[in-house]
Amino acid sequence: MFEYDSYILGNTPHKMVIFLHGYNGTVATHQYAIDWLKEALKDAVLIAPYAPEISDKNPERRQWFGMLQYDPENKRANPQTTVEDIFAIYNNAGTKIDTCAQQINLFIDNMQQKYHIDNAKTYLCGFSQGAMLSLYTALTRRADLGGAFILSGLMAGARLLQTKITAHPPLYLFHGQDDLRVQYKTLPTTIDLLKKSNILPIVQTYAGLEHRMNQDEMQKIADIINLGENK
Repeated sequence: MFEYDSYILGNTPHKMVIFLHGYNGTVATHQYAIDWLKEALKDAVLIAPYAPEISDKNPERRQWFGMLQYDPENKRANPQTTVEDIFAIYNNAGTKIDTCAQQINLFIDNMQQKYHIDNAKTYLCGFSQGAMLSLYTALTRRADLGGAFILSGLMAGARLLQTKITAHPPLYLFHGQDDLRVQYKTLPTTIDLLKKSNILPIVQTYAGLEHRMNQDEMQKIADIINLGENK
């Protein structure tokens, strides 16, 4: 089981939100966004697990899966790299992503048992690499979660994922239009791939936002969860 931080929000939490941090990060590097969520969520338990691997870029940070072996020259963040080539890089990591998603799904099961919360009241949220895993994990559960929020991500491991989709939860994509790390230009392809699997995401983009979360995203996520909107 992963190490994790947890926050009880309200007197009787009956919803659970699991937040997955990004590549070469920790819960601490995402604390600014977690704090926004903490302020906005009601009657929920917010859980932020730590990725199990030491980052291949910085020994003081974590990763869900390494990228140097798949993209040693960081081509995925080069504006000259085609969208097709970016998805090819992540397809090469598909088996590792699938294994990570299985581990995260087991972690979700354990947290649901601990807090007595079912799938319909469980929400998965992630940023960057955490967003990619939130998408993969939510679509490969045995049952639909209450929703999955994909912040500055893409459909990583798409070739394998499309053969393994077992769930169709409400899906929300958020992306900054100035993001060059998980490049914004990949968003239409992720949407098209989802539509081919009969998944119609709700999409919100932000002009001027780079590879970072903003408070409006966190507020929108909290509003959806607080109201129980599964649209």
